[in-house]
Parts: sequence; C-alpha cells; structure tokens
Amino acid sequence: MLLCQPKTGTTALHEALSSEASTAIRTPPTAKHVPYGTFINKVAPFISGGKVDRSKLTVVSVMREPIDWFGSWYRYNSRGDLARPGSKFHGKFTGNISFDDYLKALLLPRKDAPEYARLGGPCSVALDNDGYVGVNKLFRYTDLDALVDYVSKLLDKPLNLPKSNVSEDRRLDASGETLARVRKHFAPDFEIYDKLRPDGSVANVTGICVKRG
Repeated sequence: MLLCQPKTGTTALHEALSSEASTAIRTPPTAKHVPYGTFINKVAPFISGGKVDRSKLTVVSVMREPIDWFGSWYRYNSRGDLARPGSKFHGKFTGNISFDDYLKALLLPRKDAPEYARLGGPCSVALDNDGYVGVNKLFRYTDLDALVDYVSKLLDKPLNLPKSNVSEDRRLDASGETLARVRKHFAPDFEIYDKLRPDGSVANVTGICVKRG
C-alpha cells in the first residue's frame, strides 16, 4: 500500500500504479494523502471488509527533506491563479511574501497561522495516531528511484513515472536565525529524515515521536 505524502512525487507513482492496484483512491484528491493511522484504523478495514492482519500488509511512503518540502509548498502556492482575491484558495497564496516570512509563519500555533502555513508536516502521512512512524518503508525523496525499483520488483514489471505537480521556480532565501528556529521547532522531523536509509528502512526511526502543537 502506497500512502502519498504531498509534494514528494508520490502522486506520479500513484497514477502509475492505479492500473495495477486492486484498490486506488482517487477522489476526493485529499483522500490519497490519508495518514497511516487513519488508513490502518478506518480505510484498510473498509477495503478488506473486516479486521486487518497488519503482518500481511506492506505500507510505504516518501519523505522530503523538511526545508526542501516547505520550499516546494512555498513555490507551489505562489502560482498566479491563487493571487486573485476571488480565488477559492487565495488564503494559500505565497507570491507576496518572502520565504523567510513563510518559514516564520510555520512556527506559529496552527490556530494562529495564516492559511498558507497550516501544513501537516514533512512526514505526517507516515505517522500513526500517536505520532510515530508506522509505515514499513519510508523512502527519502532523493531516493525515489529506489522506491520505484522496489515497487517494480514487487510487480515484476518496470514502471515509468509521469511528471506532475511542478512548482514554479522561485528563490528560497532565509536567514540563518530563521533556519535554526525551524530546525528546532521541527527537530523530530529532521531527525527522522537524517536517519532514513536508501532502502527505505525505518528501523532507526520507530522510536521518534512527532507531535504538533
């Protein structure tokens, strides 16, 4: 089972796997980004029609380096169609602020943060309901080819990924002070990312808890 973390290229993999899967969740679009905890407790039992044998289920996902992940959202939400005040998602628009200010907004409590800064977290999809990594394999975004190879071997056929969700090219400048605050605030996320292996192994990160304020 592939759980798609936003802004990690997993949407392309999801599209490539849809024709091979017994079940593919396409709508609503946010459904394919359901967190591991929700998937195990609600989605998997619904799909299987009863109790889930976790030992027979392999769940994988992808994590992007936190600053790079934030930068991808910043770029993506700076697109022109969000600039119009009448746009449904105008509150997510980041085209009129610096990346430094964007990062500072991410440090605010969710209830006080502007809409564009209300993100789940760099590895939120891979976490169980207690904030621990629950997936069997968590690949780094830079090791996406390894994930594709892993899935290809399971299917015994090569996979070709289409390119999708391309963000606008925009500079990501931030002060050392702001970056240090972000690293402290999201310390568990950085620790998880730094300990991931090229093969997606999660053995070194299962004891790290990610809790959002």
